[in-house]
Amino acid sequence: MRYGLATILAVMVVASAGIMAQEEAPIVRMIRAYGGTIEFRPPVVAIEGPNSINSPEIAQRFATVEFDVSASNIPNVYVRVIHCNADWTESTNGFLNDVTNRTSLVDWTLAPARSRYYQYRGKLRVPNEQLVLRFPGNWKVRVYDLDTDSMLAETRMFVVLPMAVATMNFMTDFYQPANRVSGIALTLETVVKADPSRLLDNFVHTAVCYRNNRWREPFIASQRYRSRPTAPSASSNVVGMLAGGKVFRVDRIPAENEYRILDLSSAGMFPSTGAPVRMPFSDQRRNGQFAQRADDGAMSTAGVSSIDDEYIPLEFLLDPAPGRPSENDVFVVGSFNSWQADRTWQMYYDESLRLYRLRQWVRRGRHNYMYATGTVNADDGTLRDVTFEEFEGNTASAGHGFVSFVYAQMQEYGGYDGIVAVTTSNIYQSGR
Repeated sequence: MRYGLATILAVMVVASAGIMAQEEAPIVRMIRAYGGTIEFRPPVVAIEGPNSINSPEIAQRFATVEFDVSASNIPNVYVRVIHCNADWTESTNGFLNDVTNRTSLVDWTLAPARSRYYQYRGKLRVPNEQLVLRFPGNWKVRVYDLDTDSMLAETRMFVVLPMAVATMNFMTDFYQPANRVSGIALTLETVVKADPSRLLDNFVHTAVCYRNNRWREPFIASQRYRSRPTAPSASSNVVGMLAGGKVFRVDRIPAENEYRILDLSSAGMFPSTGAPVRMPFSDQRRNGQFAQRADDGAMSTAGVSSIDDEYIPLEFLLDPAPGRPSENDVFVVGSFNSWQADRTWQMYYDESLRLYRLRQWVRRGRHNYMYATGTVNADDGTLRDVTFEEFEGNTASAGHGFVSFVYAQMQEYGGYDGIVAVTTSNIYQSGR
């Protein structure tokens, strides 16, 4: 049977359309941001203005945004930045959130040939030749599919226009834990001093503290925004204008425990067979005990070679002994999931093994993590009442670094929340 050229071309077009229809949209497996080129640095960028002072040491000239993608071909994506208020609600100011302020200058690298979980790694600098950061404040960095204009992933970064000096004080405090653990808590004070010729005190309205690398857990002390119940025990207040500076205080933050360490750098201990690798021993409740210092919540991949830089299917095991299984849902939270617990990181209790279990893909490298409890909202999948008390305990010896951002009402372009100072410290560095 013979077919004409037109018929053959028509069949080819239909077949090509079928292949395109079957091609799945790209999936972002992991996204993160860090300062400059160092994984341990917070994603804080400094800009200059007519009233700015010397940049704080913590701030860099740019942030690096890195994301791993599962796709059949190099993804066609672009990146936008969205300015936000101090509480991460998005700014409605059209001058700040210009839709044309975006970039496609992504540097792509291939995953190792045997990689099953992702195929391409995208990396870019913010700001760059296409994307400009003119305004200080909180910024959401979003990756979009250029073909469908759908958002694929989001991370966070901070831009500071230094106009004031901030310091952080730590004091030990107490709270009433829900579980039988130590009631040690921390009170954090952010003290802000500004030159009136550069910035008036009454413009400074908010300080937000974070545990380093945990940018979804703000502790807010503000004259404008209500404090978020990130820790149910915490409260906040603003002392006001004093001779020593304006003081923003957050009380009764649980000290938590030092992070657990998961080092997947060794291909010998964690081989790339494609089969789930079980942790050598089941983790146990710690009750405040820890053996070594962690990496302040950061992910470190510096010791991983390019041929091994992939994801390992890992099985987490948690032994609830000496207690019974938790009455709440249990989650694994750490640097491998940007310290964001969700249903995909929820463990289940195996009655036969009497262990909590979870199989997940984890990027090869050195990670910090903990076990959290909470409850899943059945309507939207969000978590409520997240705490690390039950399986981690609580101890004032944990050396978590905290970062505090100071916000002022900026007067130009109709007014907006801008970061005018940033400081970092921990309980061992504080002067109190």
